[in-house]
Amino acid sequence: MKKILFYTANGVGLGHLQRAHLIAEKIRFKNIEIALVTSARSPQIFGKFFHRLIRLIPLSDELLFDPPKTLAARLANGKKLARVFKNYQPDLVIADFYLTSLFTFYPFGHALKQFPVKSIFIWRLGDDKSVCRSLKNEQTKLNLFERIILPHSRQELADFLSREALNQTVNDRRFKICGPIYRRPDKMKLVNCRKKYRISANDFLITITLGGGGKLDGGQCDNPDKVINDFVSIFPQLQKDIPNLRIVVSTGPYFKLERKYAKIKGIDMVTFEPNLLELMSLSKIVICPVGYNTCNELIQIKRPAILIPLMRGNREQFVRAKYFKKQNVAKIYNGNSPKKLLKLILECKNDLAIMESNYSNFPDNRNGINQVTGIILNLLNKT
Repeated sequence: MKKILFYTANGVGLGHLQRAHLIAEKIRFKNIEIALVTSARSPQIFGKFFHRLIRLIPLSDELLFDPPKTLAARLANGKKLARVFKNYQPDLVIADFYLTSLFTFYPFGHALKQFPVKSIFIWRLGDDKSVCRSLKNEQTKLNLFERIILPHSRQELADFLSREALNQTVNDRRFKICGPIYRRPDKMKLVNCRKKYRISANDFLITITLGGGGKLDGGQCDNPDKVINDFVSIFPQLQKDIPNLRIVVSTGPYFKLERKYAKIKGIDMVTFEPNLLELMSLSKIVICPVGYNTCNELIQIKRPAILIPLMRGNREQFVRAKYFKKQNVAKIYNGNSPKKLLKLILECKNDLAIMESNYSNFPDNRNGINQVTGIILNLLNKT
């Protein structure tokens, strides 16, 4: 039996872990044993998609504001991952993390140096400036991988990257542009969502999702609490303006919900909704930060959105939000006035049909999961 080891790191969101889950679900029935090594604080939130789980010390503000503790945690993670490489002896390692994070990269580089193994890097790109810097300064890291999978469409890369950066990725044989990795809505889960939240055909459902819901002040990652604070303040007026209004909020497992918001009549607050994609599909409007996975899901379900960009160590969410606004499928709320949020929601309500139809402006967004798993299995068979 072949062995694959997934190595992921999640600080404030769930994107890296979600991609590992979707890939593992696709390949785990092919006589393959899967181990997951992760610093994610909720590694089983998508279900148990692995045979073995090894947890590393997660990055936190407590560590970021105490450099000696950060160094100690990084070294401890490196030693632990090296032991995993030695004892588990994977045939292939699939890594999915932020390339520029030394805290995350060090354990992987340390283990790989001692126990070489074929590796694949799933590189979800950020904004053009950060990509150009990484292509220039991080080649030593990139050279460790046999394949570098870009979970983006070609059209997306052409729209977001400079010609120089795009040419570097297209002309390097290691890079494989495969398309985004996402899940499609499940009809049975749609039915389950309707029952769970008692959603009728006449309801005007607004879903608010905060992704993972985390923050890292030391890592320049905004707290998404302004989304909840501002929405709750306009909720009474929304109830007057929109008949049959229904609200579901999925805060994410890392969000610390204030007690005063936990039980507001008319708002269903959940920490994590496993069928969030289906819930979003049933919604008239989705309000959310501009996370990469969430945006790909919006494209699939063609839901008008109010996007609230957050800093994530860089300004990629702001760039992505402007792109969606340009396509006229979303409106942007920068957290400067709850009254502005109310205005945007009502504008969105009036423009629903137009915004839905404008999703046809995303023609090249085919699911890359089959191509990604094909690359993985082909490399695995060569080990």
